Amino acid sequence: MDEPIGAPRRELDLGTGLGELLRELAADATALLDREFPAADPAWARTADALLRQLWDETLTELIRAAPDRIAVLTALLDRIRSAEHRIADLRARTGTDLLRGVRQALGRLHDATSVDELLTRAPEELSTLGFGRTLVSTVDESVWNLHTMHVVGNPRLAAEMVAAGRSSPRRLDGTLVESDVVARARPGLVFDVQRNPRVDRQLVRISQASSYAIAPLVVRDTVIGLVHGDCYPYRDVDATDRAVLDLFGEGLGHAVARLRVLDGLADLRRGMERLSIDANIAVPQPVPVSAPTHPLLSAREAEVAELLAAGEPNRLIARTLSISEGTVKTHVTHILRKLGAANRAEAVAYWLRQANGSRIR
Repeated sequence: MDEPIGAPRRELDLGTGLGELLRELAADATALLDREFPAADPAWARTADALLRQLWDETLTELIRAAPDRIAVLTALLDRIRSAEHRIADLRARTGTDLLRGVRQALGRLHDATSVDELLTRAPEELSTLGFGRTLVSTVDESVWNLHTMHVVGNPRLAAEMVAAGRSSPRRLDGTLVESDVVARARPGLVFDVQRNPRVDRQLVRISQASSYAIAPLVVRDTVIGLVHGDCYPYRDVDATDRAVLDLFGEGLGHAVARLRVLDGLADLRRGMERLSIDANIAVPQPVPVSAPTHPLLSAREAEVAELLAAGEPNRLIARTLSISEGTVKTHVTHILRKLGAANRAEAVAYWLRQANGSRIR
């Protein structure tokens, strides 16, 4: 049966020639050894590996106890089995080279991203070109797992639903989730039987219905600042190749994040210098703002961000006002929500305004 359009095809396809060769081997071994060797879809490498191992073991066992007149034909069958194994190994090597090329091309298409936020937003769709049906990029800040962007091949609504569910109640990576291990060790991992696995986010796996997924860390300067997820549901489970591809992509993405952070920092510095230059050339002194608001739970900068949030300013204008990047503003907003126990920006603003009219310390 044909697979749906967009189905990930990471499984090594042996093609018509090798597939037919394996069917012939199974038929010849069945006749020669007088036992059944069903070649159940040997066009896929994983099935082919199991078939060839069985054929080799059974033929070698028969050869050891065979009559002299059968030794030659059994030896010839062993040679054909070994030849088929070598052809599959060569195909794997060529496919591995193609995968590496695909990772480089996917990362290359992200090279024109101008901010960290844009990079992380576009990364999941590029990652899906490497054989994943669903991909997720998230950030980790002070051990809190924050979903950033997800891509689901052919189903953007599911992607939006899962991101919304994850953002509504961010999980702390305190050891209860498998993601905690990936962050702690800075090493990729595979998760199986996820619908019954006690160490997964139950809400997310219930929505996704996934059976397995791979995770890789997003590392910048020896610190895990995010995670990259990928799965192949409902076509197949993930495997070690998926983990390696995801890890390689995550490594390249980490380098890109580090580069853009430097550019963000330079942009902040340039904006600051421009403001200083403008201030120095203004003849009339500008009014000095009232002392910045303070709060017992928030840092001085967080209090400034909260004040601008309450004024209805978007992240872009907050960044411009405070001469910081939009990414830094988002980090401050995340901290504010957590410290104030707010579920979203609106709730944080309401809390802040109540404090302003009542007990907020000045």
